[in-house]
Amino acid sequence: MGMFTLSREVPPTAADGTSSLPARSREVVISREVPSAAADGTFSHAFGAPLQRSAAGYTLRLFGKLNGRPAGLLDRGDGDFIAQTGTFYFGGKTGTQALEALFERFDGKRFPWAECRGHFAVILRWRRRLFLATDALGAYKVYHDREQGCFSSSFLAVQAALPRVTIDKQGCYEYAWNGTTFGDKTFFHEVRMLRQGMLIELTDRPTVLDTWRLAPAARSTASFEDTAQLHAARLRDLVRTYAAGGGPFRLGMSGGYDSRLILALLLDAGSRPELFVYGPRTSPDVDLALRVASSEGLAIEHIDKSQYASALDPVHRLQRAHDGIDGWNGYGVLNNGADAEDRLARVAGDQILLNGSCGEIFRNFFNLPDRPYQLSHIVPVFYSYLLPRACTPAFDVHEYESGLVADMQSAISTGGRWKTREEIEALYPLHRGRYWTARDIAVNNRFGRVLFPFLEAAIVEGTAAIPVAFKQYGRLQARMIEILRPSLARSPTTRGFCPADRVPLRYKLLSQANIQRPTWIRPYGYRLRHRHPIIRPEYLRDEALRHVIDPELPVMQAYFHPEQIHDGEVLNRVCTMEWLSSSPARATFERYQAAS
Repeated sequence: MGMFTLSREVPPTAADGTSSLPARSREVVISREVPSAAADGTFSHAFGAPLQRSAAGYTLRLFGKLNGRPAGLLDRGDGDFIAQTGTFYFGGKTGTQALEALFERFDGKRFPWAECRGHFAVILRWRRRLFLATDALGAYKVYHDREQGCFSSSFLAVQAALPRVTIDKQGCYEYAWNGTTFGDKTFFHEVRMLRQGMLIELTDRPTVLDTWRLAPAARSTASFEDTAQLHAARLRDLVRTYAAGGGPFRLGMSGGYDSRLILALLLDAGSRPELFVYGPRTSPDVDLALRVASSEGLAIEHIDKSQYASALDPVHRLQRAHDGIDGWNGYGVLNNGADAEDRLARVAGDQILLNGSCGEIFRNFFNLPDRPYQLSHIVPVFYSYLLPRACTPAFDVHEYESGLVADMQSAISTGGRWKTREEIEALYPLHRGRYWTARDIAVNNRFGRVLFPFLEAAIVEGTAAIPVAFKQYGRLQARMIEILRPSLARSPTTRGFCPADRVPLRYKLLSQANIQRPTWIRPYGYRLRHRHPIIRPEYLRDEALRHVIDPELPVMQAYFHPEQIHDGEVLNRVCTMEWLSSSPARATFERYQAAS
């Protein structure tokens, strides 16, 4: 359940008698021996030997997770089978029971997303036909080449199937400035991804049979209390489904509302999760998380990743990160070595990791007044983190923003120049969450089982219709916490007050000052904060970079002036694209293609 590849065995023949696919796309082999690190410290052999099936001219290779959890596959006789990767529940069941129930329910025409939970891909051989389906929101990412000869939950596997890759300019700038790419693009022109939940029949010419879309929402007329009770009940049903499938659970804490709401739900469901918190001991998040854990009698681990010292040299440290996070994530592949070790430790013992990301669906996260907007107004709010002076003339800000607007328009699927506030609210899960948060879901699912409750379609549905006034100041989340676990509502937060408290006037005034800022002025805050050169961390300094890439960044120099990038995360992502475009990275791919 760590990842899968589906590769076409015999490429279709073009009219001139030649193959329409490159030879390497016929087969992708990613082999491993045991669920542990290789002798060189990398993960190159850590996914285990794959389970393999052939159907409809494709070869399926299904891999377990890095924590040793085996692949999920059920044979049904006469060559039929059903397999899944990611973390999957169906009809309240998980594991083999969920696969059995879905196979019986499947009709070859529609996919029953309403009965599914989790973030996953499902592959079925049903009545001699082969199908691929993803979760409703498309949170578990599936990549493919342009000819659709190779589908995989691994970005690297698809890249490895191609003879060469070239930079997609829009995708390159989206990843550099936002930490992800949107729509069906990646930063490589030849590697695409599925936009949303889809059911695809795999033949010589794959066909989309069914897609999931969020129904347009009119503003709810329910009272504040009824709204809080409704959404608390939905979340309660979801987390009780998780708990019924078995744990144990692990949850990262902060001093905010999102993780506290997840903790309230787990405790309400009768589960007592192990907790952890990131940051230096002096961090308010750490202090508040420790206090919450103590008040609830729960074990908590404090983790300061900045103090981690890897025993690996820069080359093997990068290769380990490269293997673990599938080449890239929202921050970049270069780090001090702590990231991969921490991701693996979080799911040790087959614990299920829960994450509170996308709790913003219950808040006025982007601090906008309650009125209609054009999508061009939203770009500076959602995606204002960019430094035009750090780009070469290849960057056209109008072209870049138009590309973002087009992807947002596709996400909400409604016409008209002006969008209702409900349509704008839907953009958070359908655009930002579906791509930025989703990449983290995909990466973490390589290591072990992972659940993001606030990015479940069953939870997202209806949240865009919640009046903005209910979301303001975190009021709705605060009330849900109080409904589910009153004791957690009486503990302080980083907002300076408890969820059960009345929102202080000073907090309201500061929030309103932020809300009333014009959208056009917001990008300048980022540019002011990053107008001066930075002190680079060790792994981004030239002396470290030259071990793995050319510090001059010859590929990325066509798009950026590296010396003008005064944001370490952006520089990391630019270096990541340089690495993935380079021959050392290609050599790393060869380890994935070793014979089983």
